[in-house]
Amino acid sequence: MKNDFERDFNLGGSIERAISGKYDLKAGAVFQEAWQQTIKHFLSFSPAIIALIFVQVGIFYIALQLQLGDPSVILQAFQDPSLLDQSIFQAIFVANFSYEVVSAPVFAGISLMAMSHAAGLTTKTRHIGKGLQFTVPVIIATLFSLMLQGVVSMILPFLSMYLSLAFSQSILLICEKKVPPLQSLLLSLRAVNKKIFVLAGIYTLVMLMFIVGAMFYGIGLIFVLPFFFHVKGIVYREMFGITLKIVATEGNGSNDSGNDSNDDNNDNTPPRNDDKPNKNPEVFDA
Repeated sequence: MKNDFERDFNLGGSIERAISGKYDLKAGAVFQEAWQQTIKHFLSFSPAIIALIFVQVGIFYIALQLQLGDPSVILQAFQDPSLLDQSIFQAIFVANFSYEVVSAPVFAGISLMAMSHAAGLTTKTRHIGKGLQFTVPVIIATLFSLMLQGVVSMILPFLSMYLSLAFSQSILLICEKKVPPLQSLLLSLRAVNKKIFVLAGIYTLVMLMFIVGAMFYGIGLIFVLPFFFHVKGIVYREMFGITLKIVATEGNGSNDSGNDSNDDNNDNTPPRNDDKPNKNPEVFDA
């Protein structure tokens, strides 16, 4: 006979601490840990990043093709500025909007993977699909976020950058805390406002890393992209916390971990040879 014991615990912050500003963020500590996670999970995480890039580039190209017929018109227009017209700029804007919205669930899956790394868990490339179960709420949140940014950018471009930062944690709130889309945007905004200058500094440095990485023929982006997602995961952990579940099975001298993604053992000792662990005991399950 087996008896299962389950216990949830929170790693890092919480929603209450986040909206009250009672969480601690230090740029140096965040960058150091993010770099360590990037190196540790580089081989297993990079294929998911590459998959996201292919999906986004594919969506962008298809959107341009549907509007312009031949996307090479853009290259010709840059070579001959006289060919530039309003339709080209409009097509680029719509294509950019389309790839951000359509690829949002894939982006969410990668964000969940990076978040699990921040919790000390491991992932596999196939877990990029974990965000697909949140497709509708993630797309709704992304749509509202982009529309608000588009509206305020017509007033002051700086406000658009602010909203991009303010809504940066909404996707993980939807996937990890099961928060409704619009509420996730509001919670993210309230929490970010409590540490706006620290977070602005962190993401400004990340942005500079993107620029430097792109200067070297884009090779540096191989490291900057996973680093960016790990920064997001660590910041989320410190702000809102990550809920983990311990499942201990008592019976026949075994201590089995359950099937939940965020399962972990009470201690960090490795399982004995006679144990029957879950196939992926350290893999999150959003």
